[in-house]
Amino acid sequence: MSNINNMTNIDENICQWNLNVHNCEDEDYFRSVYIIKLVIAGCVSLLDSALIIYRIGLKRRNIITPYGIASIDGLLLCTGLFAYTSIIQSFVILHPKSINNDLVQEFIYQCPFICVLVALQLYLTGTLNASPRYPGTKIRFPRPRITNLISLIWFIIWFSIEVVGIYYVGINRIKKQESNKEENIRMYSLWILITYITFCIACLVNFLLFLLFGINLAKAANRSLKDMYRSKKIKTNVVVPIRIAILKMKWIHYACNIIMAVFAFMFGFMAFGERFVFENLNASKIVCVLMNIIPPACIFVTLLCIVYGEARSEIITVFPSTHPEEDEYQMN
Repeated sequence: MSNINNMTNIDENICQWNLNVHNCEDEDYFRSVYIIKLVIAGCVSLLDSALIIYRIGLKRRNIITPYGIASIDGLLLCTGLFAYTSIIQSFVILHPKSINNDLVQEFIYQCPFICVLVALQLYLTGTLNASPRYPGTKIRFPRPRITNLISLIWFIIWFSIEVVGIYYVGINRIKKQESNKEENIRMYSLWILITYITFCIACLVNFLLFLLFGINLAKAANRSLKDMYRSKKIKTNVVVPIRIAILKMKWIHYACNIIMAVFAFMFGFMAFGERFVFENLNASKIVCVLMNIIPPACIFVTLLCIVYGEARSEIITVFPSTHPEEDEYQMN
């Protein structure tokens, strides 16, 4: 009976058992969190759109290929979707009566997290494609093609489970007023548990792959650059842009690792501790900030790093004399 009462109280306050919303005991605090998220998501959408226009429009990047979509361009497209869905999500939570359909609400709540994971999965594909079997490391890495195939299969599995889970969670929320209320709440809790655990495992797998293959790729790229420079196979005026590209790749990997680690921890915790979060005001405040402020903030900082890398590369290409060899090009 306590489960039914909790469910009723949540629904009366438009506060679902969901990572995105809160227990409504401190309305001003949580509204301020979503206002901040709305502002950050707006900044992300503007910066992301500018980068997409620059890279695809001005630099004529072709993303309609497997290698094109599995690159920074594919990452930008999906982070743009994340930004727009986060804006919609913030509006829905700040004005919850605008959408009354529980299934649509649940989809809006979960969509930003799915967009982030899809974006990182696409970029992970590019990382695996570019990652060689670096002979200098002690860790024996599996072949990138095999790892990529496993990653693709896992992507299809977790994405299918998430879509089905969102559907059944929304349906059970719609059916909560029917006669068999306890059964509906039980199925609701079961599907919430399944979706949270699946998302947690997906984030953990991506985190480990990014950590291992990201380090592997960075080491291989730096070693290859040093070898080509010392053997005079590349000119000095292209060394700095390549080094900036490697640094930019490291920044993106760091941000991906942070986001995946936070998501894995929080979704795993929420799979078994959602009641504690709902009943504990301080815990719900921490969860709300972790899940709604940290991901868009990390994405925004990553986009700024991409902007810095693109701008500096252009400056060096147009004005190579501004970066003399003795300051920048020495690889010793």
